[in-house]
Amino acid sequence: MVITINQPSDKLKVRQYIDKLPDRKYKVEIKVVREQRSIPANRLYWLWLNCIMSETGNHRDDLHEELTRMYLPKVTTIYRDREIEKPISTTKLDKKQFSDYMNRVQQFAASEFGCVLPNPEDLHFEEFKSHFEDYI
Repeated sequence: MVITINQPSDKLKVRQYIDKLPDRKYKVEIKVVREQRSIPANRLYWLWLNCIMSETGNHRDDLHEELTRMYLPKVTTIYRDREIEKPISTTKLDKKQFSDYMNRVQQFAASEFGCVLPNPEDLHFEEFKSHFEDYI
């Protein structure tokens, strides 16, 4: 059974439910629910990569790989009896983690290439979007 706790009164309901369980062994797992990054945030990221690609000449997939290597935590996996360290996937990031990553990408582009990566609420965002959304 999965029970979601959205407000303090839900905790009481969970306690009451547990108290009514028969005496047996149980496994209880509690996880913090994290909001996943949104599809618009993901689109914005790839739009930004298109802009960086136009400035650097590097393909956006290569830029993505390099930026994740630079700014995301690493995980170790075993491949052919060897340990390989690689960054976690951006698809595994929650909303806050992805936002932090995007901020680092934005700062990197500004400091390394003088490239201003606008946010959707910025004045000239629509012009930026129309220029780079189909850029390949």
